[in-house]
This record gives sequence, structure tokens and C-alpha cells, in this order.
Amino acid sequence: MISALLLAIYAVTAGTLGAGWLREAHWPRLAPRMAIVAWQALAASVLLALAAAGLALAISFPHVRSDLARLLHLCAENLQHGYASPGGTMTAVAGVALFLGLLARVSWCAVRAVILDRRDRNSRVAILDLVGRTDVLPGALVLDHQAPYAFCVGGRRHRVVVTSGLLANLNADEVDAVLAHEHAHLRQRHHVALVACRALFGALAPTFPAFCRAMPQVRLFAELSADDSARRRVGARPLRQALTTLACLPAPAGALAASAHDVQTRLLRLDGQHRQLTRRGSALAAAGIGAVILVPLGLASAPALALAWEGICLLG
Repeated sequence: MISALLLAIYAVTAGTLGAGWLREAHWPRLAPRMAIVAWQALAASVLLALAAAGLALAISFPHVRSDLARLLHLCAENLQHGYASPGGTMTAVAGVALFLGLLARVSWCAVRAVILDRRDRNSRVAILDLVGRTDVLPGALVLDHQAPYAFCVGGRRHRVVVTSGLLANLNADEVDAVLAHEHAHLRQRHHVALVACRALFGALAPTFPAFCRAMPQVRLFAELSADDSARRRVGARPLRQALTTLACLPAPAGALAASAHDVQTRLLRLDGQHRQLTRRGSALAAAGIGAVILVPLGLASAPALALAWEGICLLG
């Protein structure tokens, strides 16, 4: 019972205070790719803690305790005591219900996110291939439209799309900056990262509202990461000038656009001296990401490991 309680407390703390701290932290803007991984790890950690809490309660079933003890070569009586929960069978049923309900919720959100994303991308690519021209700009589809516009569609049938209005309003360096930004989205597979975040956040959103507000931040980090890549290839000035021209245009559904999110934040970042997370900061961030995954696993296995450590039961 103690293990399940600690896991539940950890899940609530990580899903509220942890998500709030990550949302307000300054370091993610210095390392946007790592920030995306941090949000994914935090969401996965909360889900893992809740699932482990359900399994810890489910071990209250007498035959489950004994079978697990034999599997791990632990003493059945001590393992039963280590994972004992008040309420007996009723508590175990609640644990199984929590685990199965969470598994169903995560599966549904993941399948839904993948299907919707694939449908949007496939339908958009089919239309773009009909109306776009490939003989104007190498590596991009060009649409005849007055508005200056650029976006990419990820996936196996990926496309980078620009309009004739963009080519008319930007000089060659600025066009190169836009293309570098869009190709960075594709190379870093941001469409996959966003689908994963939608699935994870969607599973947690009803219980942890902080994750409802996390998706815009993840999208911003994807844009910042693509900006960093484009800056390294063509410099900050042409990218900043191109972004100013494209600033008022949103991204279509199923696409990533150079002008889509928090333009003012991105322009200020391009105006200033480029700062990156220090090696020490990167190491600390990586350690924190690893910790949020390992903590729920450690809490779940703590009773069994404690018995083995004390010599009451032996592992192996």
C-alpha cells in the first residue's frame, strides 16, 4: 500500500508542480530539442507512476503475490507483507481497474493522434501534388498564390511548400533561410514529436490540466529548434527578415510553418546574441529527464528490493 501511495503522490506532484516548473523554466528556450524530450519524459513518468500504482494495488490478490514471489525467487510471505494493502480483494480490483483504464486511455489517445495526423498529412499531400509545381524551386513545391507562405508536411511523403508570393517578396538569402527552417523540421522529425506529445498530453489532460497548456510550448520549441538549425546554415539576419514577412500567417492543419507560433518571441531570440545551454546545464537536464523515468520504476520495485537488500529474501 505504501508503494502505491508514494507512486500516486509522485504522479500528482510531477503532473502539477513538475509541469508548472517546466512551463516557467528558462532553460528550455536555450535547448528546445531537449525541452521537447523533457515534456515527453514528464508526461510518460506520470503515466508510468499511475500504472505502477495500479499494479502495486493489484498485487494484493493472494495468488498474484505468491506467483510473483516464486517468479522472482523471493519469500512469498515477506513479499505479501511488503505489498500488502488494506481492503484486500477490493483494493486489488481497484488497482486492476486503474491500470486497465489507464492503458485503454493511453492506447485510445495514441491511436487517435496517429490516425488524425496521418489523415491530415495524406489528404494535404494529395492536394498539394495536384496543384503544386516542382520545376520552379529545387526541393520544394511551389503554389501559385499571392500570399507569402511556407510550410512543410512531415512523414514518408514529406513535402516543403512555398507560394509564388513568397518567392516574389523574399530575396534569395531569405528564401534559403525559409527552406533551411522547413528542412530542419523534417530532419528533426518534429511531426513525430508533436504526435507523441498529443497522445501523452491527451491521456493526462482530464486529470492534470497543466498538460492542456503544454502543447503550444512544445510547438514553440519545435520552431525554435528549426530556427537554430536555419541560423547555423544561413545566419540570423535573413531568417529574421523572412520571418517578419511571414509573421501574420498561421500553419495549416497537419503542417509545420515558419511563421506559425510566437513570432515575437522568435524575433527577439534572433535579434539577441545566440545563447545555448552550457554543458553543465545540458548534463543536469539530461539527468533530470532520466530521473523522472527512473523514479516511478524505483518506487514500484522498492518493497521487493528492500527485502532482498536486508537479506530477508534473496534475488537470484
